[in-house]
Amino acid sequence: MKYERIELRVDEEHKRKIAELRERYGTTASDALRRAIDEAHEKMMIQKRLDIVKRMSEANIEDVPDPDELKRQILAGHDKSDLP
Repeated sequence: MKYERIELRVDEEHKRKIAELRERYGTTASDALRRAIDEAHEKMMIQKRLDIVKRMSEANIEDVPDPDELKRQILAGHDKSDLP
């Protein structure tokens, strides 16, 4: 994988936290920060999906179509070229 160099300015507290991450992962600061970013991003995406599910569960839908009709409606509203 090709990496791009970025500059990150941190205070002493963040330097200490980066050192803790390096120790936790047993790796370089760059790799530890990439892992921390991946973990934070995954946590954010999980929360985003949970928020969507919550909003869906709060929707007042009285007449839910059968699965085949629901699939037809969903596919009719989307480009099918990127669907399995």
